[in-house]
Amino acid sequence: MKTTSLSSRSDDELLGFTKTVLSEQGFQVETMGENIELILAENNYFVVAVAAMNTIRNLILAEPIIFESLSQRIESVALGPKKWDTYLVLLTQEKSAEDNAVTRDLYAINHDTSGVRRIAHTGVDPTPEAVRHALAPFIEPVTLATTVAHTDALESLLHTLISHGVDEELAQRAVTAFEQGGSLDDVL
Repeated sequence: MKTTSLSSRSDDELLGFTKTVLSEQGFQVETMGENIELILAENNYFVVAVAAMNTIRNLILAEPIIFESLSQRIESVALGPKKWDTYLVLLTQEKSAEDNAVTRDLYAINHDTSGVRRIAHTGVDPTPEAVRHALAPFIEPVTLATTVAHTDALESLLHTLISHGVDEELAQRAVTAFEQGGSLDDVL
């Protein structure tokens, strides 16, 4: 009986997107692994190792092997405080079925904080957006390129009143009264 090694069960498509997403975020990225291909990425804040397997079962079987490889690697270099911000992320495209044994295994992986923190994601589509979502803890939030000019609150109130059906003249009187410290009784 011929068995396929875990390395041939890696998901090259997810790994490719992982490498691109982390590189775009400013991580120094390298590929490592003898038995299982692993993306190792480092920035000023984190060390993130990502493995992508073709099935959940392979992901579960690969986790201790990847953990050992990552542990040896981080022990061999001086990471300083980043040693405590090292993560192992495991991805697979396969969606998790309602299988109690698999659920327990995934739960055990996600809640095992010995050595490094682990995050296992199932059902990751082979798209940059899905991989970015799976790697969200390590991705800078999207910010607007241009700053939004602050609008005058009273002007905004005036536009809101008018857009909700208030007569324009009445809305203007109400905003003016409010601006001058008057009451609505003065407007009506």
